[in-house]
This record gives sequence, C-alpha cells and structure tokens, in this order.
Amino acid sequence: MFYAIKKKRMITKCLWCLSSEPEVTFEKKAHTIPKSLGGQNFNRNVCDNCNEYFGNRDSNNSRYSIEEALKETFVITRKRLLNASEPKRKVGRFRSKFFEIKERNGKPRLSVKSSFRFSKTFQVEICRAFKRGLYKMFLEELNRQRKLGYEENYNIIRDYARNNIGELPVFYFYRKFGVMLLLENEAETPTLLFDRMNYLYCNDKFMEIEFLGHVFGFPISIFNEQELQYYISESMKNKRNYFKGFVIIERLIDVDLMLEIMND
Repeated sequence: MFYAIKKKRMITKCLWCLSSEPEVTFEKKAHTIPKSLGGQNFNRNVCDNCNEYFGNRDSNNSRYSIEEALKETFVITRKRLLNASEPKRKVGRFRSKFFEIKERNGKPRLSVKSSFRFSKTFQVEICRAFKRGLYKMFLEELNRQRKLGYEENYNIIRDYARNNIGELPVFYFYRKFGVMLLLENEAETPTLLFDRMNYLYCNDKFMEIEFLGHVFGFPISIFNEQELQYYISESMKNKRNYFKGFVIIERLIDVDLMLEIMND
C-alpha cells in the first residue's frame, strides 16, 4: 500500500521586520532594484508592509522615499549608459525631477533643475535616504542570490535601512579611468553582482558592490575603528591600479552621478 506524502509549505519570513505569515502578507512583488530603473528581480521574502515602507515618503518622515532617492541617484547614470549602448528596447522609465542630460560640444553634460538644491539640509536629507536605499538593495539581493540576510549580524542594516536608526557609512570609490566592464544589457536591466571584479574587496565586516559603474563599500556588521582602518587599507591596495581614492558620502553630489570620468 502506498501513501501520498504531502509536502509541508514553508512559512515565509520577512527579511526586514522578521515577521512571518500569517502575521504579515507577501502578496505584492518587492523589486530589489526599482522597476522604473529597469529592475527585473524581486525578493519573495519582503512583506507587503516593508515593501510599502520603502516606497512611501510619508513612512520615512522625509520629502523623498528611499526608493525615490535610489531612482534619482541612478537614473542619470543609467540614461547615459543607455545612450552609449543604444538599447533595442526600452525597459523602465523614470523621469527625474532633479536632472537631465544635455549635449554640449558633442559631449553629454548633466543639467541640474531648480528643484535640486546644494544646501546642506537638502543634500544631507536625500543622501541619507539614498544610503538607506543602497543598503536595502544590497540586503535584498544578497538574500535572493545567496540565501543570506537573516543572521543577527545584519541587524545593523535592518535598523538603519528599515527602522531609520543610527548612522552607517557608505564609501564611494573614484575611478582613475573611464573604462568599465558591463555585461550585455546591464544598463537596460541592471543587476547587482557580487565579487565580479577582482578590485572589489570584502571581508566578514565590510562588503563592496558595483552597480551601473559605481563602486560602493559599507559595513555589514558591527565594527570598531581598527577594523575600519584595516578595511580601508586593504581595499585601496586592491584598487591601486584602477581607483584614485574614496570618500565617505555625506552629500548626494559626492557620487559621480554622470560618470564624468567617461569624458576623459
């Protein structure tokens, strides 16, 4: 006699709030990279409440949602790369309220609209939202690709990105040359790939990612000053042939939004 064995359904647990069904629902698709930037992947472990939080400016007590800050930072980079690669189809459309690209003497130039301000208050506010968005994108992709993220050491990211608690640094690395390796259609449908290039340095405390030609580094666990200095030293050794330095971003304009290095 044969008996049918019914497979038990796994209970989904949210990567951010750590709540499980049926306490929270998982009905909506949570794109790890905004769909209007061409993002095609989504994380099934993000509950509807947390997904809505990242896209809702009111939830963040800010004039800009975390997702909007991500879009505004990367849309101009993506547009430039798309213009260079001449895509056959258009995926994801987001019209920036801050920037546009204009041609000048045959070269693309970044034009800044009046809604974008250089005051410290504006720059700090939108930069914080952007940094939290970068951590969000990282943890959701790490979970999607490697099934990591629930571990206790990632609580510092949950506190910062989801709960708006504390402050975490984000390092931005400046290239020496305007040549970068991109996968086919990467500008059209961006993805976040880990350890693709040998100049990306990671250890158990810090992680580095490359996204649309930009290289960022940040802590993924609690760290001390000695561990921070060791990371910076080893990271720059790894990058000495390709990068000229770094900055801990405090303003959105610390990021080379237009990839001006490509003009050299």
